[in-house]
Amino acid sequence: MFHSTNSNGYVAVVLMDGFSALSLGAIVEPFSYLSQAYPDIAPNMILVGLDGLQTQSQSGVEVHCDEDSKTLIKRLNLGRAKARIIVCGPTHAGPVQDHDLSSVLRAATRHGASICTLGGATWKMAEIGLLKDRATTVHWSLLAAFSESYAEVDTRDALYIPDEKITSCAGETATLDMVLELISSISPAAAERAANHFLVASPRNGLASQPGARANRLRGVPSLLSDAVRVMADNIEEPLKAASIATYCNVSVRKLERLFQSHLGTSPIQYYTQLRMGHARDLLMQTDMSLLDIAVASGFSSTGLLTKKFKKNYGLTPTQMRNEARIGTIA
Repeated sequence: MFHSTNSNGYVAVVLMDGFSALSLGAIVEPFSYLSQAYPDIAPNMILVGLDGLQTQSQSGVEVHCDEDSKTLIKRLNLGRAKARIIVCGPTHAGPVQDHDLSSVLRAATRHGASICTLGGATWKMAEIGLLKDRATTVHWSLLAAFSESYAEVDTRDALYIPDEKITSCAGETATLDMVLELISSISPAAAERAANHFLVASPRNGLASQPGARANRLRGVPSLLSDAVRVMADNIEEPLKAASIATYCNVSVRKLERLFQSHLGTSPIQYYTQLRMGHARDLLMQTDMSLLDIAVASGFSSTGLLTKKFKKNYGLTPTQMRNEARIGTIA
């Protein structure tokens, strides 16, 4: 890739098979701009293939890397330059089985390198115990499964969660926001120029909720209604009564009901049930949790009630849906 003075350290972008090409571009292009506009402060950029020099994105884009993971580990062991490791994995992937990735992450941690993980790489960080008690995020479509799989991790709905040592990112366009903040830690002026160059009016706050998350899919509705839905989304396992939700939002139950009926065509409790059903469906499709555990995690009192709701909403029982998903008839 491109090079600058050794004193600036290096950014090693580790590519897992099936990585997001959009995320990769959001990493490489800003750092490339930094190298051209501010060569005196720009770190070196190295592309690292996790399983060899050749790797392929989920969309089929092939990339020839500068070095493999074993060479990166040797580089880390030398400890001669400040290292930033960005692991670019499949955005929508769950747990990954990859010994080489574990070795890279452990070596980076051992030698004090800062680590940023996207997609499947974040699951590996949690699996090997590097995220215990840390605030962490993954793509909104996998938040429920990640949270249930790693109870010791503080899972949050966020674009990315910045940290000097370990940063996690939901991926895709949130990657650009994260990288601009990384550049800002080197030079705020350079980050501002980079943002202008890439037509970014203002990088989004990393702790902002992801647009696709259930609680943020509402557009053009009163803020009170959005607040009520977020309260519901934050209390899935132990559902609140309508009166409690109204109290949180500082409105009457009657007004809350009118808002839901006027803008969403349903009652607060019916909408709440749909949120919980969606949560249960995510866990059913993305984890191996038992139906009893899924029912409890989704605020249903029994597997019988969960099955009844599933049959009514989806036309399938939970077991039928999981079986059909496994043979590829449900996306």
